[in-house]
Amino acid sequence: MPRKKKKSKKIALFITIIAVLAGAVCYYFITRPIDYTIFSQKIDEIVNERLVELGVTAKDLIKIYREEKKKKNVSWVTVNKEVQVPREVNMERCKESLAASLKQIGAEVYEAKLSEKRDLLSMRIGKRSLVMQNLLLRYPQARYRVSIVIDDLGERKDVVRDFLRLDIPLNFAILPKLRYSTLLANELKNSGYETILHLPMEPEDYPETNPGPGALLVSMDSSQIESTILSNLKTVPGVSGVSNHEGSRFTANRAKMREVLSILKRERLFFFDSNTARHSVGEDVGRELGMTVLSNKTFLDTKDDYKSICRQLEKLHRRVLNSGTGIAIGHSHKKFTATALSDYIPKFKADGIEFVSLSELLKE
Repeated sequence: MPRKKKKSKKIALFITIIAVLAGAVCYYFITRPIDYTIFSQKIDEIVNERLVELGVTAKDLIKIYREEKKKKNVSWVTVNKEVQVPREVNMERCKESLAASLKQIGAEVYEAKLSEKRDLLSMRIGKRSLVMQNLLLRYPQARYRVSIVIDDLGERKDVVRDFLRLDIPLNFAILPKLRYSTLLANELKNSGYETILHLPMEPEDYPETNPGPGALLVSMDSSQIESTILSNLKTVPGVSGVSNHEGSRFTANRAKMREVLSILKRERLFFFDSNTARHSVGEDVGRELGMTVLSNKTFLDTKDDYKSICRQLEKLHRRVLNSGTGIAIGHSHKKFTATALSDYIPKFKADGIEFVSLSELLKE
């Protein structure tokens, strides 16, 4: 009987020792430090690699901040990142590609939400229920941009003075073969302004209305049109594009406009349709030739009256806020145009509207 008691005591002691050891081992594994910092960095590296492949650069990083986190014995880093991606990026495919790349390193995507407009992608990424990256991808936010074209330069030199004081990017449309055409083209270009050839074209009531020297007429053949354009360009050097002066009859003639735009395309010049007539085919022909044609939507100073010009600027202001961009034409010889512009520029800028050249609009 005493032997059995002794044996039982030994077994109980052995079991106790085993239990203590097992508890110690469990305690060690439960309480030992677990550091996922390096794994958090791997996730960030994978995300960055995919973003670079999408064309994202440092300037596209909207915000980023890192948080060191710890829960009991587990430590990790959460990266919060907001990035804009090019508009040509397909957000759905981007989500799938990121998820596949992250899976290869054992990371998990806990949440991937795509906005209704499919222009915003948010993802929560991590491991073992720990969020190690909050990623937000968005397309570039809308920018408001407006371009002001000042027409009919070339006859006088002093008319640009008030417009230069506005200190905003302007486009100056210069008529060819006038007294100051070449001088103004060179001076304005050297001062950083965009210049375009204001190309005279035949109006509906020609010859009662004379568009001026260097005009294109519908009676001209292809060689005459080409030689006239090239001759005009020599008197207005350094231009980025061409707009029409008058031209209500010429701009409605599809065959003649095709000849003009083909020459401009060859010369690497854009066309800005002044829209002096509603039936202009400039934009249509431009599309057929694979070139973008900009079109005027607002004449600021049809009436040379301060209040009238302000009303037109108000319309332009609303148009830009509604559509994102706008173009308007003012005239160098009108008395109140520069003054009205000066008074309205602060209002445009206060609403985040940026004044740009026509070439900048074309980049859109």
